[in-house]
Amino acid sequence: MIGFWFNEDIGRILREHRYLVVTDANGEGEFLLKYLPEDIKQLPISNEYSEIEAKYLAESKFADTSVLFYARKKAIQLTFLQEYVQTGGLLVLDDMEAYIKQKLFEATGKNTNLTKDRLLLAAKLSEGKNKNWWQSVADGITEPLKLEDWLLNFLHAPASTRLKMDGTVWNVFRGEVYRLIDKPQTDQSAETMAQEVVNVILERLIDNSIEGLLLEVYYQWADSTEKAETLRKYVDNYALPDDIDPLKVHQDHPFLLFDQRVLKLLSNAMKFHNETSTIVDFIKQRTKSRKAKAFKPEWLESVLLLSTFAIKGLNSITSYEDIAKYYSQHFAKLDTAMRKIFVAWLNDQDTLRPLQEHYTILNNELLTCWYGIKGKYEPTQKGLVVKALSDDKRTAIIVCDGLRLEIAEAIVGGITDKNVKIERNTAFAVLPSVTENGMSALFGCSEPTVNAQARFNSLKAVCGDVVIMPLDMLNEGTTAQHLVLNYGDIDQVGEKKQLNGLKDINNYEQELREKIAMLFRLGYRKIVLTTDHGFVLTGILDEADKEPRPDGTLLKLDERYVLTEEPLNAPNLIERTGRYFDSNYQYYAKTDKPFVTKGAYGYAHGGFTPQECIIPAYELNIDSNDMALGVMISNKKELKAVTGNYFTVKLLAEGCESDLFRSERKIKLLLYAGNKMVIGNMIYSMKPGETINVEFEMSNGIDKVVLIDKETSAQIDSCEISRSLSRDIDDLF
Repeated sequence: MIGFWFNEDIGRILREHRYLVVTDANGEGEFLLKYLPEDIKQLPISNEYSEIEAKYLAESKFADTSVLFYARKKAIQLTFLQEYVQTGGLLVLDDMEAYIKQKLFEATGKNTNLTKDRLLLAAKLSEGKNKNWWQSVADGITEPLKLEDWLLNFLHAPASTRLKMDGTVWNVFRGEVYRLIDKPQTDQSAETMAQEVVNVILERLIDNSIEGLLLEVYYQWADSTEKAETLRKYVDNYALPDDIDPLKVHQDHPFLLFDQRVLKLLSNAMKFHNETSTIVDFIKQRTKSRKAKAFKPEWLESVLLLSTFAIKGLNSITSYEDIAKYYSQHFAKLDTAMRKIFVAWLNDQDTLRPLQEHYTILNNELLTCWYGIKGKYEPTQKGLVVKALSDDKRTAIIVCDGLRLEIAEAIVGGITDKNVKIERNTAFAVLPSVTENGMSALFGCSEPTVNAQARFNSLKAVCGDVVIMPLDMLNEGTTAQHLVLNYGDIDQVGEKKQLNGLKDINNYEQELREKIAMLFRLGYRKIVLTTDHGFVLTGILDEADKEPRPDGTLLKLDERYVLTEEPLNAPNLIERTGRYFDSNYQYYAKTDKPFVTKGAYGYAHGGFTPQECIIPAYELNIDSNDMALGVMISNKKELKAVTGNYFTVKLLAEGCESDLFRSERKIKLLLYAGNKMVIGNMIYSMKPGETINVEFEMSNGIDKVVLIDKETSAQIDSCEISRSLSRDIDDLF
């Protein structure tokens, strides 16, 4: 507001005088010059020589420009500018206290008792403030300098924030900061002062005494996307004492080391069967708070779930269908939690082992129920892909290799689009629950086969228009009505890296979510997410934990199953009869532990547990609510039988010019040669009823044209391009 008042005075004088002298004997009003319009030329005055030079420039080079002479002396001390002073082109700022009080009285009708320092401070901080703010400052209600407006920026960038303050503001700010941290004021650099404030914040978080403005600033800092990284650097460089009880620090502290110590306390208590309620309560309070979220490890919530998970309702389960529902709605969350704990603590097996043992106790209750079901286990996986493609809806199926149901749940749980409707259907995998068997069943093969192309041919025999390709080949030019996308990364990394491969699964979850969003953008209305099998985390194993090799003649001994030609005398194993490749009998242990084999342990599949056999067949649907102007390729028949070396793509916008609701749409025209886009920079703006014809040369293997919305990248229309089989008439001439 002070800038507005100052410019009012400047404008009033310059309306009558082309030259204006501003005197500021104490230099306290210089900050007002930044409010001047750019078309006013400022000439500083320091001595008589500069007066002569400034007067010369004003009457020559700047003769057609309004000129302001700024002098750090009283008007009576000027020599060569006196004629401008005497003619009335003068604004006196020698007493800034009086000037500000006068302007306040003119604006509010009230006098103020604020001291000169407070008035100057308020003036320098008044940019963007209105008359009500000045009134509140003048009445002593509002402090002109609010620490909360400055402190966070200062801690984030001390040097640059200091440069934004002049001496008056800095002195007040520094005094307020030292009062806040209850330290004696010292004259030191901005960086050193900021470090001192941060030290106090961290100390008070550690002894749980932080409150008020310091706590508020800490929360703003920790939760700031832009500034949190500087806080992290302070935290990383802070030397933590060794004798701190991690259960007594503030629940929103930023120290990973304390979280690690808490987990070690919990692990040790579990190991010796001691009381854990105090530790769990602290973890619960820490995870419950949404503050300083970026400084709380994700595995902490997984540890809380593991620590508080209770098995309920298993006694009422009498069928595999019941246990599949129970697993997907309840127990899958525990499997996700344990997987994330494995990822975070795999390199500290002493801490991890008691947590794994606690999980094993809970999992054994589930397995006891699973193996106690009286009915016969009937796989429902066969033909699942064929069935999903049976309607006319534009459908894409993502077939993952080794997608455990809990991972599928984590994937769809992260989809935030409210227009997506999710049906969490499940199926039972064929046995053994391995890739060649599960994939053969999914694609409708009569017998299991290791040949992927044979499996694809089986599907194509039933669904002739289906396109099958790897998920990473999906692109904006994908236009198939029925699409199957293969994704084998999860199983591959599990088999190669075992437990270490779990670290990659979070990335796979995000990748699959992004591909699902892309498929909807491409116009697919139904997406099915399924798999050939799940897997178990066998974890940290001693030899005594493993299942012994069965006696008898074995065709194959795998980590999770046994194949034989003749029956075995193995009453402790589950026997299934039926031809599977060269075997007549399959055997499974009533456990999630592997048989003693030469294979790597940690990750395994092929056995008979809920984690391996209850597979997702999640269906995601979205209703089209596109209210934009419809645009189509109107000559598709011609494009499928091009004659000559050129072809024309004809675009037609629906509606008529009077259509007020869908007045215009910007579209991009893309041309593809196979999976490679060869033209993709052509943008058109179309109005209702408008037609556009675009001609191209038939070259570079172009075989498809695709229209997408420029703003959303949503696929609008597409058409294949091919030459006519009849002889090109151009060849006759």
